[in-house]
Formats: sequence, C-alpha cells, structure tokens
Amino acid sequence: MEKVFRRCLSSRTYVMQAWQATDTTGIKLETVPLPTMKKSSQVLIKVKASSVNPLDVQMAKGYGRDLLGKWKKADSCDLATSHFPVIPGRDCSGTVVAVGGGVHDFVPGDEVIAVVPAILQGTHAEYVVTEADYCAAKPRNLSFTEAAALPYVASTAYSALVNFARVDPKNVGRTRVLIHGGAGGVGSMAIQLLKAWGVDKVVATCSSDSFEAVQKLGAIPVDYRCPQATDKLAALAPFEVVLDTVDSELSRWSDNVMGVWRNCVHASIVSPLLNDTDRYGTPQGLLSTAFKHFNRSFQSSLRGRWYTYAFFMPSKNCMRQLADLAEEGKVVPIVERVVPFSEITDAYEKVGLLKGRGKTIIEMR
Repeated sequence: MEKVFRRCLSSRTYVMQAWQATDTTGIKLETVPLPTMKKSSQVLIKVKASSVNPLDVQMAKGYGRDLLGKWKKADSCDLATSHFPVIPGRDCSGTVVAVGGGVHDFVPGDEVIAVVPAILQGTHAEYVVTEADYCAAKPRNLSFTEAAALPYVASTAYSALVNFARVDPKNVGRTRVLIHGGAGGVGSMAIQLLKAWGVDKVVATCSSDSFEAVQKLGAIPVDYRCPQATDKLAALAPFEVVLDTVDSELSRWSDNVMGVWRNCVHASIVSPLLNDTDRYGTPQGLLSTAFKHFNRSFQSSLRGRWYTYAFFMPSKNCMRQLADLAEEGKVVPIVERVVPFSEITDAYEKVGLLKGRGKTIIEMR
C-alpha cells in the first residue's frame, strides 16, 4: 500500500485495469492511468468488490452525456473534459490506499464501503477515487462482496426518502409509506431503511412471486398485476409518502391514495432529466423536464399532494447510518449473483434486462 501511495504522489504515470466505454458501443477492458486525488478531501481505494446497477449500463451507452459532461467540465475547470471515456460503477467495498491532507476519518489500510458521484470515474476498475464523506467503515459482519451490494441503492433510497419526500429518520411518527417496485434493489433497500427507522406501515407493490421476500423485509406486498390492485391499495390507504422506483399506470394512479392537504409527497426516482438533456441539449432539456413535472404534479397539487423527482445524492449521514444499521443486522445485502471482474460484460447484459431480484456483484480476484 505504501508503494501505491508514493506512486499517487509521483509525477510518473502508473496504470491499472478498468472497464471503460469510449463511445456508445459499450465497455472494454482497458489499461488506464491510476486515478489521482485532486482534492484534499478525497481518498484512493483499492476495489475489492463493486455492484452493477442499471445506471452503469446506461452510462456506458452515453446516458447523461450532455448534462454530466457539462458538470464534469465545471468541476474540473477543464473545457476539454467530456462524458467519454467513462468508467462506470457507482459503489464499492475496498481498502483505503491513500488519503488527502484534509481527511481525518480514514487511514491507509482501513476497510470501507463507498459511493462515487456520477461526475467521477467509477468503481469497475482496480482503484477508484471518491470523497471521504462518501465512505464509511465496512460492516465487520459482512464480506467485501456482501458489503458492495449496499452503498448505491441505500444512497438512492435515502436521498429519495429524506431529501425529497422529507421523511425524518429520527421522528417518523405515524408515517405510512407506499413503495412501487418493492422487490427491486432500491425498493427493497427503502423497505429496510424505513423499518429500521421505525415506520410501522410499509406497503410495496411487486409481482406475486416476490411476496415472500417482501414480507420478510417487513412490508405488506400487493401484486401490481392483480386486477384488484387499486382496490387493495385504497383499502390500505392513506399514505403520507409514495416512493416510485418504476413508472407505471398504477404508480401514477397512486396519488389518489395519498392524504389530502397533509403535505404528503410522491417521490419518483424515474426522472426524464438526463434523457431530455441528452435529446434536446441542456437548456431545452431542462425546460422539457420542468414541463413534464408541472404536467404530472398539477392536479395533485390542487389537493395539497406534492410530486417530485428524486435523485441519487451521496451523503455522509447516509453512509454512516448505513454502516451502523448493517452491522446491527437491520439492513442486509440481497445478492443474486457474483461474477469475476473479467466477466463483467455478462453482468452488464443481465442487469440491462431489469429483471433482477437482488444485486449483481463484481468480485476482484
């Protein structure tokens, strides 16, 4: 580790293996420069395991290239920066190799879990750089492979519930929550977080063959394909929060089972923002997204029900809480498949089908 640390500070270029997309045709295994810390608040991590998320598959094909490309330019103060080449991967578990001068919570050798902002190169590589605030100590009761299943989905669910739906983890009161897509990665994590915070009533739509898994997490399952699904949700209503991880006719209808004039919030992680900016460019794309949001939320707002898009936003509070809850056994990883680093293209193909019942994990060997 000390050797790698010295290399990071050296002017000489060192390399690593990484899965990288240089255009919209997909990822290839490349030899690329070892990432360097550009801020005193960052850490360099040797990746032990990472997960594959639908976002990774999309970004490898150019998803978000317009808006994220501009964000990268602004962050790096380099007009030559663009979306490609991109190394996907938004989370990992691993070992700290080096820390910036402003980092005091970690030292080289620490085992951590981490998330990586979308403007930084990702975790489908041997090494990755991220902010120290987006790391937490790896739960001691989990392997690196198990731990890698948690950070991205937890950060997405936490952000949607806390930052956008305004759920207070320390004071959930009598909050009742409906989750669309409860058997998916973000949905199942949202159930676990809500139950760990003390939310008594969580209802989750899913397919009938996922009922047992959803019930084990503590939620009440409702088959979204059932002809009586709307009646069943109405019988379980009202809900203060609706979390939407899938855009469907049922999820759009579910505004009807929210409380009236009680500041109830429907938060959806299915936003058209990046698609719109890719299609129309940033100014027109932002206007298109704003129009869609207004069109979607107007009728609900007339009855004091609020609708918002929600986004993956890494946070220190989320990561620290996630590590504690995982170590206490209140949040558990749901791993469906583990593949070696060399076979990551198979993982991309599977995750791209959007039919998983747990996380697909890439293991460094």
